[in-house]
Amino acid sequence: MCMMKDLENRKSKWLRDLIRFLPLKSQFVLSGNVRDLQIEDQSHGAIVRTLSSYLNTELLSYGYTHVLSYDFINGFKVVDWLSASSSDESAETVMKQLGLQPVNGCAPSGIDLFERVLEQLIAWNGEPLALIVDFASRLIIHPNDLSDNEHRLFTRAFIRSQEARVRAHGTPSKPFLNTVLWIVEKEGDMPDWFTLNNSKIRHIPIPNPDRQRRRVLAASLIQSLDGAKESSLQLKDDAVESFVDNTEGLLLTDLMLIAQLCREEKLGYAKIGEAVRRYKVGVSEDPWQKLDRKKIRDGQNFIMERVKGQDHAVDHMLDMIKRAVTGVGAPRRGGRPRGVAFLAGPTGVGKTELAKSITSLLFGDESAYIRFDMSEFSAEHSDQRLIGAPPGYVGYDMGGELTNAIREKPFSVVLFDEIEKAHPRILDKFLQILDDGVLTSGRGERVYFTEAFIVFTSNLGLYQTDITGERKATVSSEDSFETIQKRIREEIEKHFKLTLNRPEILNRIGDNVIVFDFIREDIAEQIFKSMVDHVLSDLKGSQGIDISIDPVALQTLRELCLEDLSNGGRGIRNKIETHLVNPLSRSLFDENIETGSQLSICSVESGKVTKFTLSTESAIL
Repeated sequence: MCMMKDLENRKSKWLRDLIRFLPLKSQFVLSGNVRDLQIEDQSHGAIVRTLSSYLNTELLSYGYTHVLSYDFINGFKVVDWLSASSSDESAETVMKQLGLQPVNGCAPSGIDLFERVLEQLIAWNGEPLALIVDFASRLIIHPNDLSDNEHRLFTRAFIRSQEARVRAHGTPSKPFLNTVLWIVEKEGDMPDWFTLNNSKIRHIPIPNPDRQRRRVLAASLIQSLDGAKESSLQLKDDAVESFVDNTEGLLLTDLMLIAQLCREEKLGYAKIGEAVRRYKVGVSEDPWQKLDRKKIRDGQNFIMERVKGQDHAVDHMLDMIKRAVTGVGAPRRGGRPRGVAFLAGPTGVGKTELAKSITSLLFGDESAYIRFDMSEFSAEHSDQRLIGAPPGYVGYDMGGELTNAIREKPFSVVLFDEIEKAHPRILDKFLQILDDGVLTSGRGERVYFTEAFIVFTSNLGLYQTDITGERKATVSSEDSFETIQKRIREEIEKHFKLTLNRPEILNRIGDNVIVFDFIREDIAEQIFKSMVDHVLSDLKGSQGIDISIDPVALQTLRELCLEDLSNGGRGIRNKIETHLVNPLSRSLFDENIETGSQLSICSVESGKVTKFTLSTESAIL
């Protein structure tokens, strides 16, 4: 008795639910994970079957005499005909009595004949029968717009479900109904009036495999991989746990395919985690393992050429990259992104530039940098732009901007600029990304962020609105960096915990909130010099015009460009455009300066329009 109860408990909950209601309901709608494999026996390893085959075994075991299946293409057939018992001939006899012409357990049938057979089967007075209607959602074009034939079919099924009566069968006798099981992807695939508020029909959702079932199959699959038989029990157990941890949310079919991929690419059982990664991302090579380690070790100098005065931020980002490459501290379960950073601070101080620099350092190409301006996602339903519209809506077939981008470039730095401007509903999507490294698109596809480096930028904490509604700065360049860092972090924490009521997002970012300092005068000097040198070197490289600036003129230009540092490096760039690029372009054009000329800016005259005095060896222009 205890053994029977133990076997019963090993069955899936949905199956126990089905068996419990077999004597009470004549029809069932099974939805959800209906295309996956099912584990039939966990006591002697993993024996997996399709859902139809699994149901056939359980229904015959329960006491049904025959189990038939039907789909629109193949018609009627005896489930598992080749493995059936001596009842093959009696099954064909039953099919003939139902009006079918079977050949080797199969009888092609269109929807009209299916309708008649279905009614006869439900009213059958002989030994109890069960019918699995597979791909039932494909019997109709649209559940809310049925054709006459479709409507008649489900109306008959609905009426017969109300008329079904229990009868006894077997020794000892048990209550039976002739049972119909409709297999659909989702409950909504059936007409609403057929399933809703119908006490004679039970809907049973089939969930994705839980951790226990994945472990049963994983243990069996690991044993079949190269090197497993010769390995120690502890190493195999570790491989099984890695397999189970990294397949959260996947199906048993996926586990079978991952094991097959592992065999084909000769990875061996110990590299099952790598096989999972390849299966999820869809590519074999791992750019993270091919990174030039020397380049990363020397990355500080490379990045500081572009990001000035934020040494702490550069060091923190490089530490995150080194952790991503080495795998130190990586979670066992799931597949979180390679790194997540939240860059906060004043405008124009290098937050976006740091993300670009990291991309260039990692992949040698800024095209791997994907940017989303979150001010464009302030509306409640703008999340559809990121993940795609749900079924039935315009643009459903196009997918989402974010999910499409990651599918095309899984190895990317993804920048979400000014994250505080996004609608809170969109922020909820980031929980999936930060926790599990996965996002489900509007089309139901799982897109993996396990190889991406996620960067958020924000201006939170710079301003507060007082009781009069006036917006005031909370920090200024007069404050020390320690004060700026403390106040901005406090405001960020307050925003996520109190304003948005989403502290879990901040928890998943952890200590990777990096606050940037204002651009101080000494750093502004470096930025100014770098930008001026860049303008002049570009002009020499593209047009062959060599221009120098007289020290006095350079000092005037410096004062014009650095008089206001409130907009940071971006503000300096704008001033250089106004006081250097525009007047220089004007002078070169008006004076028709030719390629190969050598010029010097002798003086800079400010006013409504900045003007230059240019000189050559022979003349003043």
